[in-house]
This record gives sequence, C-alpha cells and structure tokens, in this order.
Amino acid sequence: MKKTSFFTVVLCLVNSVIFSQTTHTISGQISDTNDQGIPFANVLLMKASDSTLVKGSLTNEDGAYSINEIPTGTYYVQGTYLGFQSSRTDNFELRSHLELPVIILTEGEALGEVVVQARKPLYTQKVDRLVINVENSIVSSGGTALEVLERSPGVVINRQSNDISVVGKEGVVVMINGKISYVPTSSLVQLLDGMSADNIESIELITTPPANFDAEGNAGFINIVMKKNSDLGLNGSYSLSAGYGKGATSNDNINFNYRKNDFNLFGSYSFLLDKRDQIIKTSREFRQDGDLISNASVTDREPTQRNHNVRLGADYQVSDKTILGVILTGFDNKWTMDALNNSMDAVNGMPVGFVELANTERNQLKHFGGNFNIKHDFTENQFISMDVDYLFYEFDNPTDYTNRFFDGSNTFLRTELLESRKETPLTTLVGKLDYSNRPTDKFKFELGVKGIKNDFENDVSVANQIDGVFVFDPSLTNFSVLDESILAGYVSGEYTIDEKTNVKAGVRYEYTDSKLDTDTEGTVVDRQYGIWFPSVFLSRQWTEDLSMNLSYSKRITRPTFNDLAPFVIFFEPNTFISGNASLQPAISNAYKYDINFKNYFLSFSYTDQDSSIANFQERIDPETGRLIFEAANLDYTRTFSIIAGIPVKISDWWRTQNNLTFVNQQVRSFYLEEPVEQELGIFSVNSTHSFKISDSFSAELSGFYNGPGFFGNARYDEVYGINLGLQKKFSDKWGTLKFSINDILDSVEFNGGTDLPEQNILTRNTFDFNNRTFTLTYSRNFGNKELRSARNRETGSEEERRRIN
Repeated sequence: MKKTSFFTVVLCLVNSVIFSQTTHTISGQISDTNDQGIPFANVLLMKASDSTLVKGSLTNEDGAYSINEIPTGTYYVQGTYLGFQSSRTDNFELRSHLELPVIILTEGEALGEVVVQARKPLYTQKVDRLVINVENSIVSSGGTALEVLERSPGVVINRQSNDISVVGKEGVVVMINGKISYVPTSSLVQLLDGMSADNIESIELITTPPANFDAEGNAGFINIVMKKNSDLGLNGSYSLSAGYGKGATSNDNINFNYRKNDFNLFGSYSFLLDKRDQIIKTSREFRQDGDLISNASVTDREPTQRNHNVRLGADYQVSDKTILGVILTGFDNKWTMDALNNSMDAVNGMPVGFVELANTERNQLKHFGGNFNIKHDFTENQFISMDVDYLFYEFDNPTDYTNRFFDGSNTFLRTELLESRKETPLTTLVGKLDYSNRPTDKFKFELGVKGIKNDFENDVSVANQIDGVFVFDPSLTNFSVLDESILAGYVSGEYTIDEKTNVKAGVRYEYTDSKLDTDTEGTVVDRQYGIWFPSVFLSRQWTEDLSMNLSYSKRITRPTFNDLAPFVIFFEPNTFISGNASLQPAISNAYKYDINFKNYFLSFSYTDQDSSIANFQERIDPETGRLIFEAANLDYTRTFSIIAGIPVKISDWWRTQNNLTFVNQQVRSFYLEEPVEQELGIFSVNSTHSFKISDSFSAELSGFYNGPGFFGNARYDEVYGINLGLQKKFSDKWGTLKFSINDILDSVEFNGGTDLPEQNILTRNTFDFNNRTFTLTYSRNFGNKELRSARNRETGSEEERRRIN
C-alpha cells in the first residue's frame, strides 16, 4: 500500500466510532470557617476501600478545585493547608460528573506543618498496566532501576545477553516518563543499571499497549516514571549510597526543580560505580568423525562500571493554553574489565590441550539527546502536541586478548595475541504529531503521525598477531552501513457505552524501509514492508469492588541495532558472542483478560508470535568446532500466562503483597535446518512483606522464585533470591537512612544450556553476575516546602524514545 493512501485512510477513520474507559470530573470548594475560599490548598482524592491516593490537585485563587478523568468508583476527598486542621468529605460513589459539598478547614496547628502521607501499595493493577510503586520500597533504596525490574513479577533479566523478558516474552521497549528510550537494547541493560532507583517514582509494565504506542515490542512497554516536584521555588532531593558485595559499589544522585511564575527548570544527575566480580562457566560436547569433542572453560571477571547520567529540562507556559518544553539528556557509561579464562579441550574424555586467556576490555557508550515539545489546548477537552527528538550514540569496544596454549600434559607451547575492535556511531531523528479531542462526555478520539530515521556506521574487526604483525580475520571483520526509516500513523477512539461499560479501539500503520550494506557481502538487508496493527480494549465495572478488562493488540519486534551492527566478544579462542544481520522481524498477536477485586488482581494472557527473535542462542560451527552465541529467528513461540496479585494485611504493622505467575511456553525452531519443538511450564512467585515498627522506623523483606524457563532453544534452571531492608526516618531537616541486603543467599545466577541430542549439541553455562550486597543509603529533601505552585502542568508529549540494540 502506498504511504499516501494510508494517511488518507487515517483521516477517514476519524469519523468512525471507536471506544474506551469511562471517566468523570469532580469539583468543589475548600473554605475557612468564615466561608472564605482558601487558595492553593492541597486536594487529595483517596480511594475509599483502602485510603490509597488516586490523584492530587490544588485549589485556585478562589479556593475552587476540579479533578478530571477519574474512573467510576467510590472515593473521598481530603483537604489540607498549612496552619489549618485537615478535613475530608464523606465517601461518595462516582458514576457521573459530581459537585461535592464545601470542605471547611479550621485554623489550628499553626506552629507546625500538617503533613498528609498517602502511601500507595507496592503493586497496583490498572486497565492496561501493572504499576510498581518503587518509592515505597525500602530494599530498592541505593539500588538501580535494573535491580528493581529483576524483582518485579514476571520480569527476567539476562545480563549476559542484555535481554529483558516479561512473562516469558522477549522484546521489551523501555520508556522514561512516557517517552520511548531509543537506547540500543544491548546498552539498555547498562543504562538501567546506571539509573538510581532513588530517582524513580514508579515502574509500569504495559503488556498490551494501545494504538498511540509504537507497535515495536512483543512483550510490550516498561515505563519508568521519574520523581517530580510541583512546589514553587527551588526544591529537590539527593541520596548517597555505599555498598559492598564481591567488590565495592556506589550509587549517588541529586534532582532539583525550580518553578517561578510561568517558567519551570528541572534536572537530575546520577553517578554509579560498580566493581563487583563476575564468573562465567561454559562447556560443550559434540561428535565429530565418531569422536566426542568437548570443551570446558571458567572465566573470572574483574569489571569496573562507571556511569554518569544527566537530564536537564525546562517548560515555559507561553499562555494559558500553550506550553513549550525542552529536554536534554546525556550519559557516559564506561565498562572496563580484566578477566582470566582457563579452558580445556578433550577428545573422548582425554585432555588434548589447555588455553589460558587473559583479556582487557573497554565497552563505552556515550549519548547525547535533545527533545523539543509543544502542546496547545484549544479547549479543556481538545489539544494538539508535537515532539522532535535528536539522539546520538557512540559505541567504542576495544578488547585485547593474550592466549597461552598448552598441550594435553600441560606443557607450554606458544603465546598468541588477538585483538577485536568495534566502533559504531548511531544517529536517530524522531518527529511526531498528536491530536486529541473529546467532543462529548462519552466519546473521545485521538490521531497522530510519526517518523523515525536511523543511521549507523559499524566498523568491527578481529585480528591475530602473526610474526609480530596483526592480520585481520576476514570471517569476523567487516564495515557496514544502515539506513532505515519508519513512518507511522494511528487513530483511536474511546466510547462509554453505559455507566459500567467502556470500550477503546484503534489501529496503527507502520511502514519500514531498511537497508544494510557491508563491504564484504554487499547488501545483506533490503526490506520494505507496511503492516496494520489493530488494538481493542473492553472494560466493565461490575460492582464497586469488581472490574474486568479484555484486550487485544498486534505487535512487531524488529532486529536490534546490536545484531544489525555485529560485534565479537571472546570467552576463549573458540567460544564467542556475535551479531546476526540476517534476522527477520517477528509479528505477534496478544490477548489479555484481567479481573480486579479490591486490591486483588488476576490476569490471563496469550501471545502467538511468528519468527520470534531469541537472543543468546548457541550454535556449534561443524567445520571449526567454535561455539557461537547469537540471536536467531525461531519458527514460532506460543505463550500462555496467568498472574495473580494477592495483598494480605496480617496486622496493622504487617502487610504483604504476593504475586504468582504461571507461564506455559511452546517453542518451535530450527537447528542446522532440523526442526526442534519444546514445551515448558514455568512457575514464579514474588512476595514482599512491609513492617511498620514505629512511626519513624520500618522494614521490608522480599523474595522471588523463577522456575526453569526457555531462551529460544536453551533451557535455564530456576533462580531465586531474598532481600532485606531497614529504614529510619528522621525529621524533614535530617532526612532518611536506609540499610539493605540484596541477594542474601547469594543465589541469583543463571545456569542452563542447550541439550539437543539429535542435533549433536550439548552445552552447559553459568552466568553469575550478582553478589550478596550490603548497602547503606542516606537521602534528604531540600528547598521550599511551604509555597505551592498555582498550576499543575504537563508537557503533553510523554511518549518518546525506543529500540536500539
């Protein structure tokens, strides 16, 4: 289909009726005992069933307030203001727009500030996402975003393959404050590992995204919501942490917000240092000419990760209806390592050779990005927004290897030098335009267009020293150039059928033109394809406490830039990781059904994906005997999952949140052109216990268990871990002190491999990248806490940054 005809279809679809979730508006007044409105008072909308905070707002100059887009339910509103006693409304059932009675605040407590703390539960299930309220977790303090994800229900992090999977599905897109992070997937794990958890408010797992989200990502989206501050003047917070596992670690950060009149300036900086040791073990067996060939190796790694991460932004309210925003981002992630690998080659169980490999590696990723956004409100229910992004990444990965060879009796033979180099500058340009309109209380529609341009040059080489001169290995050396563009458009609509039933539906179209040229093989990728991606959501509020949601969406997983820009990392001379430029995109259809009862949730999902991309697949080259780890296309992956969230209040001082997950996965693939079919049931559990020992002292104990699972053809064993945290809150002047022990049992490691006797491959691997770590964290807020901003502003362009690997 031609691109122009698609956009014509998009404009025509605006007139069709498409549907979604019912929302309502409440309004009211906060006054003193003399019936005078109190300006800039705090307004808290609370859920009646458990007193959790739903939304917050401020009164205007006359003491009036209005809160929009509230789902049907039972709530109450609480009002607070400095120097007054707080007060609240009675519980009310919200099924339509509602004007509430006046809240009267009585003067009192004038010598101190009234602080209302509405604590959210650690996990909240919404219509299209599971929300993890990170700021309420003690064990997350002093940690990183990656460590929080590792403890999240259904999430598995493979640090060696740099892969993130959700409920057994790979292909996750990560967003920060609703903006897609276009960090390469291979570097995304490094980015999250350098992002301080103390700067994070919540993490949202969105497994069936609507049409206004990019179609990229089989497993959906992970949205990381950073902390914000709407106080007037200068405000912020900082935290300092120090820890020790099998090496020292530190994660320090500061964030600030300055708001005056129509101008808002905000920013954050974090620094990570991690020197914890790692261990890798690999082994393989295969038959050749009637003999059993085997290899076993152990690698002791002494890495140092140093990460600087900066974010600076500004908003300017041009008028009551128009706001401009600019965001600058940058990071420098430098990972260096000295490692020693010892390996043994054997034939029929008898050693025939030993290799001692010492290597020094530097893996550095630098990034700079800029975003300009503008939002204009035509009316309260109608707006248009635009975003433009420029992103630049520079990869530099030089590694030097010294190989010392010994014969079967361990007699020294020779020394060989090997070096690998990889340099990849990557540029991404993104532009998008979104329009939203709610013409009636029951109907809302949205449409938008987006364009993405990706370019990189990848220079990778491997050279062996022969007679004092380094000679390139032509099979592992090439120069490649990528030129890729993606054009997209969407239209979606929301409709309220009745007070209890809501529908949302949409369709997205994406056209991809991708070309990859190499100096050794010419054009290896030349693809042009356009695909429609429909999505439908149905929600029903049966009673005040019981609701159900049904959804469907179609997704795509494109090959990552890391695979299209191949690299080579050696474990030992005949075992290495590499890319795969011949990967094809994978298409998936996902279905999801959720049941929510009070704070309990039960979720069923089924995903059917063709040409699944599985990372870190093992292949033995029959000619050279090399063991190669690379991404590969499977024939299909079919995943059925059940997730149950069970909060339990044992007493007033002891609350628990328990998440149970079951995944059944069917995988069909090919190994050396032979079909391979496997099926596995995977069970996992995540349990968090919160203890309120006193008003200022609390504790948290959490544990998780992930059963055996697939990574394509490979099967890995169960993983489990336990974490403990203690927290002491001092006064506002002196901040908070937290102590945590992560991975108390030192049990978090990946063990597994590939066992396909008919395909003549047996491997076994161990990746131990986690340590038992003791961390002490001190955090404190600073700045003006008494004056409040008169406006609660949003930039309106929260949905950018995406795919790279």
